[in-house]
Amino acid sequence: MISRPVTQPLTPALSPQAGRGGVAGKAELRARLRQARSKVSSAEAEEAARAVADRALALTLQKLETPAPVALYAPLPGELDSFPLLAALARIGYLTLLPVAGEKATPLTFRQWRPGAPLVAGRFGLREPSASAPEMRPEILFLPLLGFDAEGARLGFGGGYYDATLDRLRAKGLTAAIGLGFSCQQAEKIPSESHDQKLDFVITEKGLFDFTDPSCVFSSSAT
Repeated sequence: MISRPVTQPLTPALSPQAGRGGVAGKAELRARLRQARSKVSSAEAEEAARAVADRALALTLQKLETPAPVALYAPLPGELDSFPLLAALARIGYLTLLPVAGEKATPLTFRQWRPGAPLVAGRFGLREPSASAPEMRPEILFLPLLGFDAEGARLGFGGGYYDATLDRLRAKGLTAAIGLGFSCQQAEKIPSESHDQKLDFVITEKGLFDFTDPSCVFSSSAT
């Protein structure tokens, strides 16, 4: 169970300049969010990954009554490490998947991967399962982010992969899209474009944002 939410969300970490929006506003905000994220120490990052894994596991169990395919990501430098969560899910019987990228702004595909299996080099420095791994459609998608705001908007690196992916998966009944990140990655407002897909939840080391229920914006407890 998720605890009763506090009445206010986290204090906004970063705010885009007034009047800036669209592509230009996103580029400026990306630079500022990268700088904020770079200040997270290795020890803080490890502790955050454990806290996020606990919250994310509880949410997964709440959303899926029986084990099903769940997609995560192989973290790039600076991203919150999703592998503690992946390992916890694999231990209790979930089929854990990682993304495989194609052409820019096209939907990702997902292949099964378990801890200890090999990873191969993909586009943009991504680590991906081998082509021989089974391809599956996830019921829940945990995805990385560079920034997010209190309305569920997500800021990525600009490749358009996750927007295209969410558009396709939601048309096929995706249960939830859940962003994982550090609390310092919260912005007051993410500039929005027509193709941008919002998140259902965001989980940080400080709590859980629920964008599916306006009365439950932020919960500060893992259980």
